[in-house]
Amino acid sequence: MQQALTAPVLGSIALGGLLLGLSALQDTRAPACVTRQLVLHAEERPDAIYLSAFRDNVLTLGMTEGALPPLRFEVRAHVFDGCEWLGIETLEPLDGSTYAYDYREVVLACEPGAVPTRKTPRTGLVTVH
Repeated sequence: MQQALTAPVLGSIALGGLLLGLSALQDTRAPACVTRQLVLHAEERPDAIYLSAFRDNVLTLGMTEGALPPLRFEVRAHVFDGCEWLGIETLEPLDGSTYAYDYREVVLACEPGAVPTRKTPRTGLVTVH
């Protein structure tokens, strides 16, 4: 009778070990990283300086496959007005291939007597290719 009780327990342990081993074989790779080209569509004032991660309105970026994540880029620079500025670009996903784009600037510090130029916020869209 003791054998009859021992056999199912050993069988359960063996089955549990087999299932654990099979679950370890499941695909555990991280999502693939792909190169995406982000294209900015926003009004540009000819007299403005934008502290932007986008060059010629294009940014090439490595991203994981799947849903677009929210993105934020910050660019600091000392500008001709004698001030240090921070440009903040915020991208919020609208769908699988488009972001809402928002650009704002913050004056971080100025040299004595410096007068900061006018801020140039802007909004637009970014398409992902």
